[in-house]
Formats: sequence, structure tokens, C-alpha cells
Amino acid sequence: SETSRCLAKDNNESKEVDLMDSFFQYYFLIVGALFILTLIYESVKYLMQDQEDWQLELANDVLKWCLELYPIRKQKPQLNLVDGESKLAGEYNYYTNTIVIYRVNNVLRHDLVRTLSHEYFHYYLINSESKNTLYQKQLDQYGYDSHPQEILCNSMGDTLAKLYLQKN
Repeated sequence: SETSRCLAKDNNESKEVDLMDSFFQYYFLIVGALFILTLIYESVKYLMQDQEDWQLELANDVLKWCLELYPIRKQKPQLNLVDGESKLAGEYNYYTNTIVIYRVNNVLRHDLVRTLSHEYFHYYLINSESKNTLYQKQLDQYGYDSHPQEILCNSMGDTLAKLYLQKN
């Protein structure tokens, strides 16, 4: 009977020790997982911040390069990099003299250089209200894919992107 009491006491202590071991295992597992998730979140946040910086820096450099290669007007276009969803990679607005680049659709260096070169050529070609009207009329007539100016801007965007990336 004395032996069975000792054995029962040892079993209870053993259960308490197992319970405490399990508690600390789960505690450190959860705390460790939260710590790792926090590190991942902060890393992604930091990388996204750098991504925005490299996009703006690259876009400004490509715009400067295009202006040197193909100067046409005294007033250079405004550059606007936009966050958020769009089906477009970029667009040029004649009335505001603005090139808009959609960040989420230009996450690769080549894509950003190509898009900016493409939109720069819209700026280069549409230098009057009559040419802007002609662009819109041809868009209705030919559609986007067969639009004469889009064909030219796509070709120039591809060619200039290759040239820029070879030299930079």
C-alpha cells in the first residue's frame, strides 16, 4: 500500500511535469512563429519601400534619357507613378502633359523601361490638340492593337528598352 501511494504520487507529479512541458513547448512554438511572421512582414514592408524607390529613380532616369535622345518641347512631361490596380501599364495624357506609370504592372526593370519609352513616344508624337484628336479618331477606327501610333510606340518601346538596358 505504501508502494502504491508512492507510485500514485509519482504518476501525478509526472502528469504535472508533462503538462508543464507541453505548455512551454506550445508557448515557445507560438511565440517563435509570431516572431518569424513579424520578421517576414517587416522584411516585405522594407522591400516594398525599396521597390517604390527604385521604380521612381529608374523612371526619372529613363525619362531624362529619352528627353536627351528625342527633345521636342521646352516643357517636359510630368511623371506620375501610381499604386493600385489597372489593366494598363502606363498612359500619356496630352491635356495634363503627364505620363502615368502603374507600379503593379511594371515590377520588372525591363517592363518599366519599356512602358516609359512607349509612353514617352506618345508625348513625342501628340504635341498638339489636333494630333490628340487624330489619335482618338484612329483609336475608334483601328482599335488599340492596329492603331498606327500604338504600333510605332510599341516598336520604339521595345527598341529603346533594349538599348537603355544594354548601356545601364
